[in-house]
Order: sequence, then C-alpha cells, then structure tokens
Amino acid sequence: MRIAAIDIGTNSIHMVIAEARRGDDFTVLDREREVVQVGRGSFGDGRLRRLPMRRTVNALRRFVQLARRHSVDRILCTATAAVREARNGGDFLKWARREAGLSPRVIPSEEEGRLIHLAVQAALKLDDDPALLVDIGGGSAQLVRVRGDELLGVSGVPLGALRLTETMLPHDPPTPAELETLRRHVRRHLKSALESLEDVPQVFGSSGSIHALAQLAYMQEQGRPLPQLNGHILSLASLASLTRRLERMPRAQRERLPGIDAMRAEILVPGAIVLEQVLRLTGARGITLSDYGVREGLVTDWLRRHAAELTTIETADDLRMRSVLGLLARFQHDDRHPRHIAALSLQLFDALRPWHGLGVREREWLNFAALLHDIGSTVAYDGHARHSAYLIRQAGLRGLTADEVALVALVAQHHGAARPKRKREPAYAERSKVERRTVRWLSAMLRVAEGLDRSHYQLVRSIRVRLRRERFQLVVEARRHAQLELWAGQRRATDLAKLLGSPIEVSAAVNERGASSRAKRDDGEANAGMPDADAPTAPRKARPRGPARRRTSPTPRDRSAPPAPAATASPPGRVLSLPNRPLPRRNASA
Repeated sequence: MRIAAIDIGTNSIHMVIAEARRGDDFTVLDREREVVQVGRGSFGDGRLRRLPMRRTVNALRRFVQLARRHSVDRILCTATAAVREARNGGDFLKWARREAGLSPRVIPSEEEGRLIHLAVQAALKLDDDPALLVDIGGGSAQLVRVRGDELLGVSGVPLGALRLTETMLPHDPPTPAELETLRRHVRRHLKSALESLEDVPQVFGSSGSIHALAQLAYMQEQGRPLPQLNGHILSLASLASLTRRLERMPRAQRERLPGIDAMRAEILVPGAIVLEQVLRLTGARGITLSDYGVREGLVTDWLRRHAAELTTIETADDLRMRSVLGLLARFQHDDRHPRHIAALSLQLFDALRPWHGLGVREREWLNFAALLHDIGSTVAYDGHARHSAYLIRQAGLRGLTADEVALVALVAQHHGAARPKRKREPAYAERSKVERRTVRWLSAMLRVAEGLDRSHYQLVRSIRVRLRRERFQLVVEARRHAQLELWAGQRRATDLAKLLGSPIEVSAAVNERGASSRAKRDDGEANAGMPDADAPTAPRKARPRGPARRRTSPTPRDRSAPPAPAATASPPGRVLSLPNRPLPRRNASA
C-alpha cells in the first residue's frame, strides 16, 4: 500500500510518498518540498494573504499530481501554525479543497508534537533517558519532551523563523541592536517553555531549518556536502560559529550559499539563533538530526491505526488484488459484507460456467466489482452504486488496464435492481458487444449475491445450483432462517433468469439448529460450495426416523396451499422457497 503525506507549514510544504509494509514499517519512495511561505504577512493582523495562498494551492496541485503518478492509495494532509492561527484559515482550506482536491486537517500544537515524536522514533533509536525534540518551523517552534516511547509534554512557542524575521529583523543585514533584542525575546519564551526541564542528555532536531544549518556548518568545516543527514550531530560550537557568520551576511550573500534558496536565506538567522539558545538553555553540547518530520509521523500514525487492514491487504500476493483491497480499506471499515458478496458471486460464477462460458479474467473482474460495489455509500447512500463506479474509475487501481477498470466499474454500478441499458448509459453503450454481454452476466450474478446478504448478517453460507425439468434451483445453506435473503435473492434473479433462458427458484433447507439440512444431489446439479470449515458440505433432505416409513398422501388442503416463506420457525428439513413465474426459454443478447 502506498501513502502520501503532506505537511503544510508556515514557510514550506513537504510531501513524502511511502510504501507501507507490515507493522508500522515503510519505505520512502519519493520526497518533495517547496518553499511557499503561506504565512507571509499574516503575523500582524492574523490574516493569510491571497498571493501566498495561491502559491500554496498551486504547489498542492503539483504534489497531488506527483502522488497520483506514484499510484498512491491514500493522501494524508495536515496544516500547522499559520493556518491554525489565521482568522481566514477556513478560506484557505476551502480553496485547497476546490483547487487541489485535498482537505487538510488543521492540527493543534500538541498533535504536531506527538507526530514529531513518532517520526523521530521511526528514524532514530530513543533510549529511556529524557530527551528534547526540537522542530523550528516558520510560524512556531515545537519543544517535545520525551522519555523513550513516552511523550511527557509538548510546548509550542511563537518562535518560528518566518515570524521572527518579519516582526523583529527589518534591516538587511540585521543590526546588532536587532539581534540583541531578538536573543532576549527568544530566551524569554524558551525559559518559560523549558522551566520544568533540567539538563537533558539528548536533543534531537527534525525541521528544515535545522537540516539547512547542519548542512552549512558541515560545509564550512569540511568543505564538502554532508554525506548523511540522519543521525548526524551538529555541535553547539559549530552552530555558534555559523550563526555569527550568518548574522554579518546580507541576504544576497546568504542566497549564494550551497543548497540555500532565496526564501530559506531570508529566515536562516532567526532559525540559527533559536536553535543556539535551545542548546545553551538545556546544557546540550549538540543536537542529533532526524531526517523524518511531521509527514513521516503522519505515515507512522496511520499505519499503526490501520494495522489490521494492512495485514489483510498485504496477504494478497497479486498487485491487482492489493490495489483493490487498499481501495476497499479506504472507504469501508467493515469489509465483512463485501467479502461475503464476493465469495457468493464467485460460487455462482463457477456453478454457471457451462452457461455463461466466461473465463478466469472475467471471474477476477467479478471478484473486484463485488469487493468494491458498496464503497460509494460513504459519499451518499442514495445513488451509491453510481458513486461506487465513479470512485473505481478515479482511484488509479494498479495493475488493471483502463478497459478493465471501466468494466469493473460498470459491473459494480449495476449490483442493485437496475440492469445495464444501452439507451440510458453511454459508458455501457460504447463497450463492444462481447464486453456488454460480459457486464450483463457479471452484474446479474452480483445482484443475486447481493440479495442473498440483504440483511448484511452473512446468514447464507453457500450456494448450489441445480437444473431440474428445465428450471434452475439455487439452493442455499443458511445458518438460520433467511426469509429476507430468499426474498431479495429471488427478486434480483430476474435478469439472470433471462440470460439463462429458464426460470429460477431460490430455496433454502434450514433445520431447527440453525444449520442447513442435507439435500439429495441429482444428476443435473452443479456444486459451488464456499470453502468454509463451519459450513456443511453436502445438504440432503431430512428423512423420518423410526422402524416404519410410510408414505402418506397430502390432504386436499395441502395440495391447494400456495408456497410461501414462513414467518415463524420451520420444522426440520422444510424447504423455504420463493419460485419465479415461468419465463420463455430464450437466449438474451447483450
């Protein structure tokens, strides 16, 4: 399963694309970063400006395009300080939803700190000693106190690098007075946030500003790029030397530093001062870098919360099935009903193979359509079949061709009462005659299977198909009386009967213990039992017990009584049936 995580910060947005494995482990496939400064100009009146918002939304559109090209199954997106504090943050969220198709989740400072903790845990080994995690963003700095896996506290302080640049450093380069005022301001806020924190043996950093400072310090000392960011220690001495150098540089000179763009160069000085003061106040001699941040924390958090779903998905060996199961997991938390419908549909397919003549490929399409037929109900129940078809077409299912996706969507769309019609559905009409026939057969079988779990309680365990006297019988095994399922299955068997050119009767033999009684097989039977250890293997009719077996003729009243589903419990071995009206034998065309 592939996940994209996007973090909208005050200064920049970051995205990571990861391939999930079992547990909370993942492999990074791609990264993207863009400095957009969505918070620029907002620290005075608390309102986001139109131009930075436009920059950010355009970047988000590009990020979503890249994620889709990686065929991601889910996109996670959060927004932090700038959007969180802005009076018009809601306008930005609407804009992002309309233009980029994203719904960013605005997270509080505490949640941001928790995600940072998860990220650092995934990148580095944290022992049981107290530690401080530092993340310096554009609008705020996060100070996260931890002890191994335990989160002790989160302090969000208004010491973001962009905020400090705009509010406290008007000159380029900054004047000595401005720098001194900034240092006092930073120390005052940090002392308040760290008053309960004594000396800590370890400090870890995870933000872009800290990464940039470490790269520059290493280049200054070694004359070459830093070979590995994760686990590198930036000493206080190296940081202090770099900070003094940056303070004397005008912005134009900072922009020429290796790996530094114009927007990052603007905010380097306050970021360096904040980090230096953190190390001095905590007594730390250096800071260990983590190359994971909030976005990797998002991935880790999601994987932990969906461990059961991922275990199910990863058991699928086929890329196509993993992609389908991933889509199912996105839209349906309880997959018992769709999985049961898929099993019943495949039983019908196998039992009716001599009549429909379809092969392995079509069987697979039916399975996919059955698993995904109800995902549209998360949009709205009314018209959910159409919503399901739309989601299937737009999901970017990996391993399936465009034609296969179109056919799976059509089958899923017609799992309800309506069968596909050329005059009303252009998507169906544009398929070839062979494809239309396939869609009609598969959707007809899916409709019957859907009816046989009308209650969503999985009462029907298996289906057997028998042909007797030119009539098809669908004999189902049920755990208990399944009158609703029989009624719904019969009701939805009309189109399947037309395709078969013969009436269909849906029936079930139910005993008093709630399990199906055994029914006698005959020569015209096609068996497609579900592989289930709990289900009986071969139903047969109940026989009277005792020394004497005498045949008795029914009374005239018995002969005239019409068959109907019982409203109360049936005696052992009684067959509950709802027969169809006889239909003329004919072969229905697509």
